[in-house]
Amino acid sequence: MTEAREGLAADCAGLPEGLGAFVDALVHEYVASGGDMAELGDGRATTLDAALGILEHCITALSERANREGELPPMSKEEVDMLCYCVITCRTLREAIERAARFCAMLGGRGAQLSLAVSGGRARFHMATRRLRDSPSALLTDLFGLAFYRRLFAWLIGSNLPIQGYAVYANQVMEREVLEGFFLQPLTFGAPDNSFDFPAPLLDRPVVRDAADLREVLAVLPFDQLFEPGGQWRFRDAVASIIQTQLVRNGRLPSLDQIARFFNTSPATFHRRLVQEGTTYVGIKREQREQRARALLRHSDAKLGDIAAQLGFSDVRAFRRAFVDWTGETPQGWRTRHAGPG
Repeated sequence: MTEAREGLAADCAGLPEGLGAFVDALVHEYVASGGDMAELGDGRATTLDAALGILEHCITALSERANREGELPPMSKEEVDMLCYCVITCRTLREAIERAARFCAMLGGRGAQLSLAVSGGRARFHMATRRLRDSPSALLTDLFGLAFYRRLFAWLIGSNLPIQGYAVYANQVMEREVLEGFFLQPLTFGAPDNSFDFPAPLLDRPVVRDAADLREVLAVLPFDQLFEPGGQWRFRDAVASIIQTQLVRNGRLPSLDQIARFFNTSPATFHRRLVQEGTTYVGIKREQREQRARALLRHSDAKLGDIAAQLGFSDVRAFRRAFVDWTGETPQGWRTRHAGPG
């Protein structure tokens, strides 16, 4: 098992920061809980597409295990989607949270017990479950639940939902660094239940989304750690975020087919959605490559050959031609004029 984990960790080196180590730990827990490695294909998370497929399979299996441990019936994806459709017509965030709580209460134990408490200018969202304290499966399931609700609430009001971390019922049965690196929040283990808090005035923010927006974003929320869906969310921003993280991590850029599958759509629909926002996948890759090239030239002493390789160019000459096309200057000339502290 150790050798298998070491091999997977090496394969994860080109993934967005935090995702590779998390997928590695996830596969370890999946196998330790009786999961079949054969169901993960070759188990190699060498691309973003492969890593997300492994993540989805493992989380689904571990969530089912957590429900069995607590003798809880599972909440289906259709019920999760229906919850989202129920809250999309609410007027404010407070009303959306209260309606979500009523919806989950009707599921007869399949959903968590949701509640809201307000005190001293802070609102605390509670997600009480009946899972085991010392189960990695329960810990992961509840963390994904908290992350889902936080991102859903932020998206509904079109604004960031600043929190001070996630409190989880489970004890620390996995490495803190790996979990916090993926969920991007400080964690408190062994809490009375699962919760997070945020500024209470946000409860009165209006819901600014509609059903058409929801149909688009449902494909994104399950893997919401890769970008922030709050604010004036645009499809092109999500795509750009994925390209940017891949370039920063020396990752191979996904093909049109691969990134369309990530968004649960066809290449034609994916292309049409970007065109509606005034861009294309080729255009986004060009923009992100140019931004990354400028950052490397300005803030590092990396050789042009290394920069060309990181950006996916076949050689320095191809990179130089592209950079001149972007800026009207050669990479070396631009670096000399814009050199800054590293």
